[in-house]
Amino acid sequence: MSISDMKHNLRMLEFPQSAKEALIRIEQLLVGRTAPSSKQLDIAMDIISEFVFCEADRRGSRRGAGLNSLQELQLIDIICDYLSSCTNDTTKNTVFLSLFGGMESPKRLKILSILASMAVSASSTPVLLAVGVWLQQMGCSSSQSLQLVENIIRDHFFLNTSNQNTLKSIANSAPQFVSNFITAVTELYMHDVQENTKVPPKNLLEVITSWVYSNPALCMSAQLNPAALPIGAIPMAAVTPLAGLIRWCALAPLCIDEDTEMVEVIIPMKKIKIEGIKDPVKAGSNKTLSESELYVKLQLGVLHALRAGRRAGGPPTAVNAQQLALLVPIVQAHANQMLQRGGNPTTDVKLQDCLDKIGQSVQVALANGCVYGNISNLLAALDTLPENRLLRIIIKTHQQTI
Repeated sequence: MSISDMKHNLRMLEFPQSAKEALIRIEQLLVGRTAPSSKQLDIAMDIISEFVFCEADRRGSRRGAGLNSLQELQLIDIICDYLSSCTNDTTKNTVFLSLFGGMESPKRLKILSILASMAVSASSTPVLLAVGVWLQQMGCSSSQSLQLVENIIRDHFFLNTSNQNTLKSIANSAPQFVSNFITAVTELYMHDVQENTKVPPKNLLEVITSWVYSNPALCMSAQLNPAALPIGAIPMAAVTPLAGLIRWCALAPLCIDEDTEMVEVIIPMKKIKIEGIKDPVKAGSNKTLSESELYVKLQLGVLHALRAGRRAGGPPTAVNAQQLALLVPIVQAHANQMLQRGGNPTTDVKLQDCLDKIGQSVQVALANGCVYGNISNLLAALDTLPENRLLRIIIKTHQQTI
C-alpha cells in the first residue's frame, strides 16, 4: 500500500477508529529487521500528528482545538488496548516512544500523565513497563519526567491512602518502572536542610520504603533488565535511585522532627539486620512508625540494596561518586550555621546521626563495589565534614586501598 493510499484510508475513518488503525500503520512503518529510513520516520510522525493526536490537518497545518477531553480518554483506552495486546517488547516500546518520545507538545505530556496514572491505578503491567522505558530514555531528571512523576504523586500519594496495596504490588509486576519512578522522585525532594525544605509526602515515603525494604534488588531493576529498544535507538544509561535515597536518609535527621505525626506501617514477615543499625520494629508486628523511623527503615532497605547488587552480578554502577559528594556542601552549610549559633557539630545528636548514615552508606557501597567515578575525590570531600568516628575509620581504610 502506498503512503497516499494509507493516509486516504485513514481519513475515511472517524476518530477514535482512525487512531486505532493508525497505531497498526505506525507499527508497520517502524518495526522490521532493519532500522526505519528517515522517510519512514517522517511519515510515521505525520500519521501520529494527524490521526492519533489530531494536532494537524491533511496539509500539515496545526489544528486549533485538537482532542477534547472525551477524545483524550478514548485515545488513552486505545493505547492501553494496543500495549496490552502487543506481545513483543521491542514493538511495544518502538510505538510507545514514537508517540511520546519527542514531548514538545504539552498536550501529549498531559495525555501520557493520565495514561500513566490510570496504569498505576489498574496495575497495568504492559503500560507501566512502557512508561518505565520512556522515563529512562527521556532521563529520569528531565523536566518532562519530573512533570509526569509529579502528576502521579498528586493522583496517588497525597490524600488517597486506600490504594496502598495496589501501589505496593506494582513493584513486583513492573520493577523497572518502579525503579525509574523512584529515581525521578528523589530529584523532587530534600535537596537542602533549610526550613522550607520540600520533603516527600508521608504516603509516598511509606510506599517507597515498603518497595525498597521488601525487595533489595528493586533499585537495580532498570540496570539488570535492559530495555528492548527500537533498532538503531541509542539506549540511555539506567540510573539507580540509590544516590537519591542515600541523600534522603542522611538528611532526614536534620529535616524531620522526632515527634512527627504517626503513620501506620505493616512490617513484612522477616528480620533485617545491619551492623550498627537497629530495625525500628520487630518483625511480624504491626506498629505505628514515626516519619523518622520510616527513614531508618528506608536506610536498612538501601543498605541491603547495595549488597544485593553484587550478589545479582549487576554492573558496579549503582552509585555515582560525584552524586554522593554533593551531600558534603549541604552538611557543611548546616554545620557552619550551627557553629554561628554557638552549637557544637561534634556533639550534636542529629548531625552525628546524619554523618553516621553517610558513613554506613559509603562503607557498604564501597565494600560491595557499587560506586563508580572518582572515589579519591569522594573520600577527600568526605574528609572535610565535621568530626565523626565512623566516617574517619571508613575514609582512612579506603584511602589506604586506592
